[in-house]
Amino acid sequence: GCPAHDQRDLDFARKYGLPVTSTFVPLAGDHVLPEDGGPAFVPPKTDRVRWTLPFNWPEEATGAEAVDAAIAHCEGKGIGHGVTKFRLRDWGLSRQRYWGCPIPVVHCDACGVVPEKKENLPVELPRDVNFDIPGNPLDRHPTWRDCACPACGAPAKRETDTMDTFVDSSWYYARFTAPRADTPTDMAEAAYWMNVDQYIGGIEHAILHLLYSRFFARAMAICGHLPDSAIEPFDALFTQGMVTHAIYKTTDANGRPVYHYPEEVTLKDGRGYLADGREVEIIPSAKMSKSKNNVVDPVAIIAQYGADTARWFVLSDSPPERDVEWTAAGAEATAKHLARVHRIAADIIATPAEMASPEADEALLREMHKAIFDVTAGVESFGFNAAIAKLYAFTNALQKSQAGAATKRQAMLTLAQLMSPMTPHLAEEIWAMLGGAGLIANAAWPTPDEAMLVSDTVTLPIQINGKRKSEITVPKDMPKEEVEKIALADDAVQKALAGGQPKKLIVVPGRIVNVVL
Repeated sequence: GCPAHDQRDLDFARKYGLPVTSTFVPLAGDHVLPEDGGPAFVPPKTDRVRWTLPFNWPEEATGAEAVDAAIAHCEGKGIGHGVTKFRLRDWGLSRQRYWGCPIPVVHCDACGVVPEKKENLPVELPRDVNFDIPGNPLDRHPTWRDCACPACGAPAKRETDTMDTFVDSSWYYARFTAPRADTPTDMAEAAYWMNVDQYIGGIEHAILHLLYSRFFARAMAICGHLPDSAIEPFDALFTQGMVTHAIYKTTDANGRPVYHYPEEVTLKDGRGYLADGREVEIIPSAKMSKSKNNVVDPVAIIAQYGADTARWFVLSDSPPERDVEWTAAGAEATAKHLARVHRIAADIIATPAEMASPEADEALLREMHKAIFDVTAGVESFGFNAAIAKLYAFTNALQKSQAGAATKRQAMLTLAQLMSPMTPHLAEEIWAMLGGAGLIANAAWPTPDEAMLVSDTVTLPIQINGKRKSEITVPKDMPKEEVEKIALADDAVQKALAGGQPKKLIVVPGRIVNVVL
């Protein structure tokens, strides 16, 4: 059947000049054989095909019959046999360790392996264990290990292997629908709460856990623990990136690797040193791993700057779907920005009511509604770093605004709401300072006014000999001739012209102004 009847094999054969011979072709219709330059012919299972080789087979057959006949021919000649292969393998789910769900079976000399009685479930792990000796502590716990056989009552021993923790994580979402039920799930609750709207996990979840949990959902549906509608339990998946960090390594007297925590290493001129002066080998950033000790606890940032700073700093670093190398270098800048937000709120409270121009009020309100729109879109699409970038811009606009106190207060309350998912403590404090009703966590999320998202003006950059030198803001519908006058009157253009006239003045409506000297 290869290479004429598989397109990838046919492409390969053509690339390297290998011979191509069709085994069968469509029974009817015009066609170009693969060996004559046509595409690979993959016989449909139910359509009839015609053999092109002089074998002792029926002249016509369906695609499925043709495949079976080819396999039978090979088996009859002793040159091959039909095989169905799956990549799936049995899952060895037992582990020789304490951490994991006990396997509820008992080993009896008389009865063999006996399941624990239902009324004795769940079997719980003992709490009084120690890990001073290598190996499974359950093997060394006689009061938990030794028990009576559920079948005959004779002395027996519990299974001391525990289940792979993937077993727990393969169905926990279903247990969450009824966490206090006496049965694994409550069908009415499962039918109400399932499916999981949004699943978030690392790449290993997409490859492994997502596969296991979907198999569990099917099995639970068959066993009556989930409705049939939940056999595909997750409606959406977001795969987050990994947090990486450099690995610092030395070797002991026996030449075995020793890995050091980042806080144990002092970096200087691209090299790393321990407190005793020994230099460490710096291995490029890799996924944080307990075995390599390249893990960083954000507790230091939290202790110095607070949890809000740590949260904002982590979320602002990069898109969550990308891997990111951990560095605490920006934590101080984050803390200064959040302190600035608090000062702006305090200044608004201290500023007496004053008259402001309607234009300044409208400009700030437009910025507020644009921020609501952009931050909402960022949060809903997992673009947290983009949402935070917009919050930086909105903060700058609020600080520079000449709007009145009432408009600034409204904008500040909205800023606090938009920041609350990232900095809940600071947001609640500002909300209370400005007299917001109740808790910000209970307030309705702000919605943008669509009319305020449409601007009547446009900002045009001015390029002089190809380099951006200034910008002007003009009404969107301003005639081209009027835009030219305003551009020529701009200070940067006047300085460049030095009393002369430009060779060319090109206005691209809504886009840019080019001045050629």
